[in-house]
Amino acid sequence: MNQLPVNKVFIAGFAFAMTHWKKILEISLVPLVISLPLLMMLPELLMVAKQVFLAIEQTAPDTPLPEIILPDNTGIYFILFLYGNISLSIDMYRLVILGRQSVGITPVFDLGKIARFFGLTLLVGMVTIVPLVLTNLLILQFIISFLMVPITLNFVNIAIGKPSRYRWGLSFPTHMNLFFLQVIVPMLVVLLLTSLAKLIGFGVGAEWVARVLVFYWSAITLALCYQLLTTSGKTP
Repeated sequence: MNQLPVNKVFIAGFAFAMTHWKKILEISLVPLVISLPLLMMLPELLMVAKQVFLAIEQTAPDTPLPEIILPDNTGIYFILFLYGNISLSIDMYRLVILGRQSVGITPVFDLGKIARFFGLTLLVGMVTIVPLVLTNLLILQFIISFLMVPITLNFVNIAIGKPSRYRWGLSFPTHMNLFFLQVIVPMLVVLLLTSLAKLIGFGVGAEWVARVLVFYWSAITLALCYQLLTTSGKTP
């Protein structure tokens, strides 16, 4: 089993974004609009989170934490944001695998796909983040992320209406390259752009711009990796 061509996938991700930017903007419009309420209150939510962390650090172990007061309609706005993110992700994968004709300005309304996508997101998030929270060992998160990264190929399966599979039979080099493209590169790009933004003085906004760009690039490259692995006979 050959390795995923990291350099070619890396470049192809940017090339795809450049050649399909109008379609990407089209499918991003509705998810962005329904995500705006939560994004607009994000500074307030970050302030609440900061207050919670300070309270946890300063409060004695047996003392109850002060009541957390969230802005009005936070739950509704969060659900809309989550739906917009899932809908956009599904459309991005479909755009890469099935082509421009498979997506449009109308968001995804297939409840089955949305539920499966949310379930897989929850699974991957819990398996990779919970051990870090419990142990505070970053290396453990990297190890678990490495083990879980083939499972993320199922995001593409869900988007294009295929059954999920949890044994991909990837060789170690292929597995490593997929991990590099989907975990290491996005992390390094966000870290680099955030550091540069702080040096220049752009502030927190630049970090979120970097995360948005990485979101699109990661979605495109995951679909490209899926396409390579499933069309070239590299998986059983």
